[in-house]
Amino acid sequence: MKSRPEAPEGENTAATGLFRIPAGDPRPPVETLFRNTIEKAPIGIAFTNRDGGFRHANLAFCAMLGFSVDELKKESVAGLTHGADLEATTAGLGRLWGGDITHLDFEKRYIRKDGGALWVHVTTSLVYGGGEEPECAVEFLRDVSKRKEMAAALLQNQTLLATVFGELPLALLACDVRGQITHYNRAAAELLGISADDSVCKLPRNPYPLSSQVFRPDGKTPVPREERPLARTLRGDKVSNAEFIIVRPDGASRVVRSSGQRLTGSAGQPLGALAVIEDITQRREAEEELERVHKQLLVASRHAGMADVATNVLHNVGNVLNSVNVSANLVSDRIRKSKCTGLGRAAGLLTEHAGDLAGFLSGPQGRHLPAYLQQLAAELVAERDAAVAELSELRNNVEHIKQIVAMQQSYAKRGGITDTVDVRVLAEDSLRMNEGAFSRHGVTIERDFAEVPLIEVDKHKVLQILVNVIRNAKYACSEAQGSDKRVTMRIRATHSELIIAVIDTGIGIPKENLERIFNHGFTTRSEGHGFGLHSSALAAKELGGALRAESAGAGKGATFTLTLPLNRRESPDGK
Repeated sequence: MKSRPEAPEGENTAATGLFRIPAGDPRPPVETLFRNTIEKAPIGIAFTNRDGGFRHANLAFCAMLGFSVDELKKESVAGLTHGADLEATTAGLGRLWGGDITHLDFEKRYIRKDGGALWVHVTTSLVYGGGEEPECAVEFLRDVSKRKEMAAALLQNQTLLATVFGELPLALLACDVRGQITHYNRAAAELLGISADDSVCKLPRNPYPLSSQVFRPDGKTPVPREERPLARTLRGDKVSNAEFIIVRPDGASRVVRSSGQRLTGSAGQPLGALAVIEDITQRREAEEELERVHKQLLVASRHAGMADVATNVLHNVGNVLNSVNVSANLVSDRIRKSKCTGLGRAAGLLTEHAGDLAGFLSGPQGRHLPAYLQQLAAELVAERDAAVAELSELRNNVEHIKQIVAMQQSYAKRGGITDTVDVRVLAEDSLRMNEGAFSRHGVTIERDFAEVPLIEVDKHKVLQILVNVIRNAKYACSEAQGSDKRVTMRIRATHSELIIAVIDTGIGIPKENLERIFNHGFTTRSEGHGFGLHSSALAAKELGGALRAESAGAGKGATFTLTLPLNRRESPDGK
């Protein structure tokens, strides 16, 4: 057991409780000064017995715990210590009273009068009176609850940041001012071939542990270390959405996009750089798949458009072939019933009476032969003229078939080729392809063509649109109940666009169908496929124009308007 400290030899002192006061000092008693100092001190001060009971506490200590001095005298250090800190507190006080240590300095939680916990920094030492044994212990308390709250919040934020950093699907890579890697997350380790454990952030031994190969977007040109985002950002370059190909150690190739950011201190001093790397391989594959599907859709659209054109061609060819068949049958019947057999009989009679031809012609049978031959000649001439007329019609029909097929062949070329055309010619071609169907359904065609300039356009797509719209107008008129079945094609031009309107007097379009009429798969006809108008609208958009539908309602006809951007061309003479 350590002995108490002794007063300097020769000093006249008197023991008064806890303090030693020099005798005969004219100033206020030292005890009063010490007591006032303790009572008004900004930190909590409490005196405790060996058993932990409180002897006295100053105002700050009482305010911290919410007890009065009298209430504290009924409590003890152990009784007011938080359960989680009781064992350490008891052990520390035991060592202090046992003389193993001269003071006890630690942080703990006291239980306030209201039941709440208060974090305090406690410094405890022993106080000696007049004897060899310590009189009591004194505790100095500082409230550190705010610091503890801040430390807990900081720890939570650090944990959150570390968790986000580690589990973020983006690869994060940081370096210091020397370009040496200081931090990386799990995604970066997997993508860049860094040999890492499961730690969120790690300071690797290798200053640049990346083992994956980095290439330009062509996948062949290597990117040296000094040209990668971290190094470039560290030099002050702005790196945003730079694209690379990364080949990992396992041979897997990934398409990535990277951006860099310099790291600076509060005073603007450079601290390093951070690179964010996004793996966009799946996005690229999805884009390529979308492009492939888009091309397939364009091909399907073109095929569908050409199928519509081919269908109209076949309808018209079929109608003309019917006329060809009728003409051929008429010529065949006339030839089969020809009067030329009578000429043979007359020639046979003349041959039979060749020895007495004059007597035969003067006889009763021979006298009628000249009149018969004259009548037969007239009938044969009529037969010849009728046959010539039918053959001429047959030749015209065959020529019509040749024109229709030639037209189909001219439009069956590869789409996407821009030609300078007169849109009125395209309109006439689309109407000619539907002539047979219009005649069969009793639909009248009217043309209202104004003078319009030439236009640079993919004529195949324009024809596809017009054939679809005209055929729909024909169907609308054929299903109408009235006798006025008419389709009018109107062509106009403004200073910026060319307008082609197909106006019919057919069954009209209900308001609710106008909003869906260009949707893929929508049709009101049982035999329709719902792709014609949809593909036409897409084709119009690809041409830089638009296809619109208007109708006053069921039974009131409809108007389909195709608008195309107008590129005016000068005439050869420059006017």
